[in-house]
Amino acid sequence: MIHITEKIVLLDGICTFIDFELDAFCQLDIELELESAATLDIALGEVTSGNRVDRNPGGYRIVRLMSKECPTGKSSFAFDLPRHKSPYANSTSVPLPPEAGNREIVPFRYVEILGGKGKAKLIRKAFYGDFDDNAADFVCDNIQLNRIWQFCKYTMKATSAFGYYIDGERERQPYEGDALSNLLGDLCCGGSANTAKRTIDWLLKVPTWFNEWQLITAILVRDYLLYSNDHASVNKWLPQLEKHIAKFSLEENNLLRDATPEETAQRLPRDLIDWPRGERDGYELGKFNLTPNCYYFKAMQVMYELTGKNEYSIAAQKVKNAILKNFRNGEKFIDSIGSSHTALHSLLYPAYFKIADLSENMKNSLIAKGMSCSVYTAHFLLEYCFDNGLVEHAYNLLLSNCLRSWNNMLNKGATITMEAWDDTLKPNQDWNHAWGAAPANLIPRCIAGIKPLEPGFKRFAVTPHPGKLKEFYCKHPTPYGAIELEYKQGKYRLTKPAECFAEFEQSLDIEVIS
Repeated sequence: MIHITEKIVLLDGICTFIDFELDAFCQLDIELELESAATLDIALGEVTSGNRVDRNPGGYRIVRLMSKECPTGKSSFAFDLPRHKSPYANSTSVPLPPEAGNREIVPFRYVEILGGKGKAKLIRKAFYGDFDDNAADFVCDNIQLNRIWQFCKYTMKATSAFGYYIDGERERQPYEGDALSNLLGDLCCGGSANTAKRTIDWLLKVPTWFNEWQLITAILVRDYLLYSNDHASVNKWLPQLEKHIAKFSLEENNLLRDATPEETAQRLPRDLIDWPRGERDGYELGKFNLTPNCYYFKAMQVMYELTGKNEYSIAAQKVKNAILKNFRNGEKFIDSIGSSHTALHSLLYPAYFKIADLSENMKNSLIAKGMSCSVYTAHFLLEYCFDNGLVEHAYNLLLSNCLRSWNNMLNKGATITMEAWDDTLKPNQDWNHAWGAAPANLIPRCIAGIKPLEPGFKRFAVTPHPGKLKEFYCKHPTPYGAIELEYKQGKYRLTKPAECFAEFEQSLDIEVIS
């Protein structure tokens, strides 16, 4: 899908600045009518410095420059974009979308033209994948929350250009960790199940190199099935998925071990915990680490759900017992065997994956740590808080204005979520990373509380957490049509497709319309 925006401007011979308002993966064409011949210096980019395109935005924030000699009168040309190249030799970037033809695309919002007097028409062609703007909606009485929802929903659309869930402009490569939040957000916001399907196909053929992320592939397949009802694709994937999961083996203590430096050099999967490293809350890595073992437990549980094979249920129980034996120390969990430290991740993942409940003291410790994690882990943290009695804390994190917040990204000028909370936390980051858009799925799944229980929403749960919101409206797409939930004056009203039925908490008083 191509969206064309045209802007006509008068060139003043000095500096003309154009704002297209939203960042997107684009091409740029320019039509001119100059009073006299001139050399134009043109910049396009994502970041401003004053009322100019920032020529040195740092990291992988986009700026592209072009100089063009232009004659008197009418002329036209395409902005010449160099071919994308990943900085990493082992990365495999996805191809350009077919609609782009043989021309490169790049994310930008701003254009600046130096020199030339006359008139210019700028034609920006923005590329999007399959995305229905009207399929999903959320609006409430909190202006900040509405702003964050639109920010993250647009991120799902803007990063769909390639037909895969990519990590961003730097590598343009699917990663399992990115895809986990991206798939849920995309399918909650109006994206196509085809994008999710292509991405899972890719990741089964080209897995990345972290233990936790390779284990996520099973969760991706399960989530895809719940949201799409596409049993045929899942049945096709299962033999590949079982072979993929079989690569992981436990040590004699029934725990997953981190790769040694020598094994890492051979590209064997290693433990990640979180990324960038500075977002690990001081996690003390060892030979046996808690976080990847929690992921292994969940992957085995999901494989049992998908296949019904007892071997996966047995493996899940073995690693659960080993986790409780080796990582639980009285009232707390430890990061790794031999450590006495408890990072936020070591509190969160055993609880999120339902290995063990957190005591009130442990929940208080979790609250005290705030958002001491990456934009990726924020997905797990907020979902856990919403679903386990820490709703006020979840809203505080979601609506925060601190450094690690979505409001911070917006205040810095981003219109697609960043790879990290701030440039200072990841200097090489890009500004077009969908894994930073967790509210795209958290708002419909946790605030409105709409989650599928069976493939395709044949059964679904509605467990809203309005917190201090006085009213909200949520429209959620399903394969059978939209579910609409309204909350006003303490009452809920649900409209649903006839093919679905809702399973509610008995404490909820919901008027249901089919």
